[in-house]
Amino acid sequence: MANYFPVVLDQASHQWLLGLPEDSFDSWEDLRQAFIDNFIATCEQPGNKYDLERIRDRKNEPLRDYIRRFSDMRLKISKISHDEAISAIIKGLRFHEALRNKLLRKRRTTVAELLATAKNYADADDAEKLI
Repeated sequence: MANYFPVVLDQASHQWLLGLPEDSFDSWEDLRQAFIDNFIATCEQPGNKYDLERIRDRKNEPLRDYIRRFSDMRLKISKISHDEAISAIIKGLRFHEALRNKLLRKRRTTVAELLATAKNYADADDAEKLI
């Protein structure tokens, strides 16, 4: 593993490794922890349900754009239930009241169902703008 480690590093990580004093570590675990400590701040951390709840539609924003921003954030969250995601998207709908009301009247059980309904509304919005 130690021989392969430098091969998989990007340039900055490789320079960091080469800049270490000889015999800096006694174990693979020590090297691993030093590497993590040095580069943790540069890594994008996974999101959580609170990040998803902060995604709100904007005034005059096309519904499709809101759905895209919501979906992009949802993909960054590894463990979120359908109920949490559904609740977050409904909470985030402030300016698309017709969709929000429909979703509140009949709760969807999966995010896929909810997004299909939202897509239909986005398609209708797009069609309205063409008229």
